Amino acid sequence: MYLTLGDPSDLTEIVSLTIFAVCFIITIITSGRSFKRGNTAREVRSEYRRSWAAAVLKAGNVSPVADLFRNNLTILTAMLGGLVVAAGLVLNAIGSATTMISLLHLGLILVVMIFAFFHLLMEIRTSTYIPLIFSVDGKLIEKHEKMTKEEYLGRLMDNTYDDFSSTINALFYIAALLFFPISPLLFIFITLLLTYLFVRRDISEKSRIEIF
Repeated sequence: MYLTLGDPSDLTEIVSLTIFAVCFIITIITSGRSFKRGNTAREVRSEYRRSWAAAVLKAGNVSPVADLFRNNLTILTAMLGGLVVAAGLVLNAIGSATTMISLLHLGLILVVMIFAFFHLLMEIRTSTYIPLIFSVDGKLIEKHEKMTKEEYLGRLMDNTYDDFSSTINALFYIAALLFFPISPLLFIFITLLLTYLFVRRDISEKSRIEIF
């Protein structure tokens, strides 16, 4: 396989892909729990989840929790299968790429897919434990985790929802990458818009459960 550089006089494609890579990295950094502490949207959403966990524990009925996470696991497994199939198609396309630009474009799609795949696996792993932890004795959790049952459940739920949010962000970025062959300028606009929305969603002072 021989690769060509494409049109060397037009740098719009390489600039747009570079902007995408930078924006994707910015989103990963700002979505980290240690990036900004205090009254941020991430912390507000965390408080909501911890309050819900405490309310469910007080009610003493864990059946809705088990049903919720069972349904979530079904959806996550379907998403995981879809990502595996899509990644296979991208790998096949990489093997037939003829220009460096197309190879870079497909490579970025694959990287974002792997990122989404990793966070899906992490979410599935944690989600399988949450219904179980709801039924574990609180004193046993305090003995091993050095925190209350409510706090531990809240942390587990934070991890699953953070992984889910990272997966959804990645899927949006994959959708943005599909616009690259159509128009690099439109691709840049969509990338910058998504990055703005994702960053604001994590560091603003409202819950930002909705994206806008």
